[in-house]
Amino acid sequence: MASEPVARAVAEEVARWGAMRQTGVSLRYMMEFGARPTERTLLLAAQFLHKELPIRIARRALDLESLPFGLSSKPAILKVRDWYVDSFRDIRSFPEVRSKEDELAFTQMIKMIRVRHTNVVPTIALGVQQLKKDLGGSKAFPPGIDEIHQFLDRFYMSRIGIRMLIG
Repeated sequence: MASEPVARAVAEEVARWGAMRQTGVSLRYMMEFGARPTERTLLLAAQFLHKELPIRIARRALDLESLPFGLSSKPAILKVRDWYVDSFRDIRSFPEVRSKEDELAFTQMIKMIRVRHTNVVPTIALGVQQLKKDLGGSKAFPPGIDEIHQFLDRFYMSRIGIRMLIG
């Protein structure tokens, strides 16, 4: 099957980018940088996001593949993971941002990514519900469930950061 090598290549690229170090960005820096946008600062922001977003998005996709209790294999979680992989591919396939026209096209693309990810929170919640149902529908999760709570805290905090950068 022709798509298998492509899927493997994408998975390897996601793993490689997910292992890269992300750049810390303070809220104060974002506020100062975006206070009075100029053509130059918008271009610089797009160039930064072109390099930074694939790292952050790849990390989220990898996180979604290594959840405990079989949560990673739930259909809703797989859907969210696919959204992250699709967004990763979109950004990685976008040419280097060099001009105002590139910046405008890149901005449109990341706006579409933001829309794609609109339903991440309820879809993740659905995945947790799918897991709960598979575990017998009990009100209490089994011991060790703290790992899922920690994952969700990290995942949602990172999601907020990504959405702030895109915004």
